[in-house]
Amino acid sequence: MDCSMALLLSSLLALFSVGAGASLSLHVVRTKVKDLAQTMVIRIKKLDISPNLIEGMDPFLPAAAVDQHIESLPSIVETMGFYQDLLLVLDWADLKQLVEDTSTMRGLLENWMTSRCPARQQKQTGEGGLSEALKDTTRKYGLSVGPVALNRLKGYLGRLLLNLDQLNYCY
Repeated sequence: MDCSMALLLSSLLALFSVGAGASLSLHVVRTKVKDLAQTMVIRIKKLDISPNLIEGMDPFLPAAAVDQHIESLPSIVETMGFYQDLLLVLDWADLKQLVEDTSTMRGLLENWMTSRCPARQQKQTGEGGLSEALKDTTRKYGLSVGPVALNRLKGYLGRLLLNLDQLNYCY
């Protein structure tokens, strides 16, 4: 009886969450993105990795300038997708939860963008193009890519936390 009740409750919760997913308000999305970003920043800080900046990485990874403006919802989705792909290529055991958090945030933002910006289609990258380029960079620079990427992701998340109002714009 306990198993059937648990199954029924989990099925009902899944049904309600699917129905409620399309009607999330901007406030709810901002709150979830804020919580995820703060959690991810804490996870990166716990890794205690000091970045070893190397020559030649700047053109490949998004700039980490503190004053770089977060442009709009589609740019946030695209940037989070880049970092998700990059973290997957790094394939560090310590990054598993960070990869899941990045994936969760990207999915939340993609769903919000689909409902908020129906005319805006997400850019499709060429088959394996970004992944192969990331793998080549990882092979070329070895262990230096990880600390640089994590430092840049932490900076981006900090800027995102200051610009959550950009989740409302589709340009």
